[in-house]
Amino acid sequence: MNTSRIALAIAAASAIALPAFTEAAVPPVDSVGRPALVRCGTTANGQVIRASHADKIVFELLGFLQAQLGADQPDLNLVPRNTALDIKVIDDPKTVADIKGKVLTFLGAADIPPNREALRIAEVKYAMVCPTTAMP
Repeated sequence: MNTSRIALAIAAASAIALPAFTEAAVPPVDSVGRPALVRCGTTANGQVIRASHADKIVFELLGFLQAQLGADQPDLNLVPRNTALDIKVIDDPKTVADIKGKVLTFLGAADIPPNREALRIAEVKYAMVCPTTAMP
C-alpha cells in the first residue's frame, strides 16, 4: 500500500473521530475593580448581613525584622526564618490590600524598606464567611 494512501486514510479517520475546533473561547477582560460586598441575608428587622472577608497570607522571613516598638524586638526575633509561615487577617473588600504591610503590622514589625526586603510572600488565599447575625 502506498504511503500517501495510508496518510490520507489516517487523516480522514481523524476528521471523523475528532471534532474540529475553529474558535478559541477567550474570556473578555474586566478591568473594572468592584468591591466584593456580598449580602448573606437580612435580619428580622431588615438589617443587611454582609460576609466577612479574610486573607490567609503564606510568607517567609529571609532575615531579621526591626520591631515597631523596641520592647517587642525579643519576641520578633523568635519568629522562625527561612520556613513557610502563615497568618489570617481581616480583609476590607473596598480597599487595595498591601500584603507585605499587613504581614509586618501583624507581626509588630516596622513597615520600613529593609523589613519589606526581608519578607517573601509565597501565596495569598481568600476566604469569605457568612455570619448568621448582622455584624457591626
